[in-house]
Amino acid sequence: MPKHRRNGAEPNDLKTKPGIRNEERWDEILRAAGSEFNDRGYHASRLQDIAARVGLLSGSLYYYIDSKEDLLFSLAESSMQLALDATIEDEATAQSDAITRLHTFIQRQMDVYHSLQSPSGGIWREVAWLSDEHQEKIESMRRTLNGFVRQIIQQGLDQGAFDPELDAGLAASSLFALLSTTRGWAMNGRRSLPDIGDWYARLLVRGLTRRDHLDTLPPSL
Repeated sequence: MPKHRRNGAEPNDLKTKPGIRNEERWDEILRAAGSEFNDRGYHASRLQDIAARVGLLSGSLYYYIDSKEDLLFSLAESSMQLALDATIEDEATAQSDAITRLHTFIQRQMDVYHSLQSPSGGIWREVAWLSDEHQEKIESMRRTLNGFVRQIIQQGLDQGAFDPELDAGLAASSLFALLSTTRGWAMNGRRSLPDIGDWYARLLVRGLTRRDHLDTLPPSL
């Protein structure tokens, strides 16, 4: 992602030194871009309108970006990075059984979704506008995330806790399909995202677990 000022940008508007990115301002710009993309769609959004949301001239945005696509990519990349960061397990969780690890993963991903309840959390329908290079970067991150879940599910199969008829890849893809739709219907619901995460964990873990192992699940599931 470009970080250097173009000729014609107004550094005084950014209150930062040339060549040094103002992280607080950058966050404001990303939030403004997320709001604009949600309100108008990526294709119809204009840089001048994004800049106006944070009180800048449109030329000032080129201190940080080369194009509007850089904003969309940054939003997608930062969201994916949050999801990947949530896969980092402490030693106790990493040494746990697959059921515990999957439960923990679902809860942490819902915490990520909860943190993305701002408009910038709804940009996934727009990623088709990204360049091939940027799409591949996002897809690589997505594959890493998917692989983490597949490894947990395979662990459950190897341990005999999950239904041996399961396809680990299909199960992982189904999990993400369910999680990814949550923000669209849960924003104004009567349940919080953490509560929904607990319900998802029960639904998914029980759905994967062998029937003769259901009575071994912890009370939370």
